[in-house]
Amino acid sequence: KKEYSGPSVVSYKLDGRKAIHLNIPAYRCYGSGDVTVIITVNNQGQVVNAKVMGMVSSSDKCLRDYSIRAARMSRFSASNTAPHNQTGEILYRFIAQ
Repeated sequence: KKEYSGPSVVSYKLDGRKAIHLNIPAYRCYGSGDVTVIITVNNQGQVVNAKVMGMVSSSDKCLRDYSIRAARMSRFSASNTAPHNQTGEILYRFIAQ
């Protein structure tokens, strides 16, 4: 059975908010590449929606699935002044070894 491993690098953009917990996906896929996930965050800092930005992301389904799962588990600072459903993005970079 072939082993797979490699680091996952994560960065985000969400105006006026800080990351409380950025979930880093376990490297479980054979591919490598970047996946950008568009997130919607509520006032409490919870990710309420996440979808892959298809045009700029790897087409690898495994990478996309793990990125969506990690994005949904991420948390950001709460804000009463932010829009109720604020949009941002998280970039996951999977580097194969």
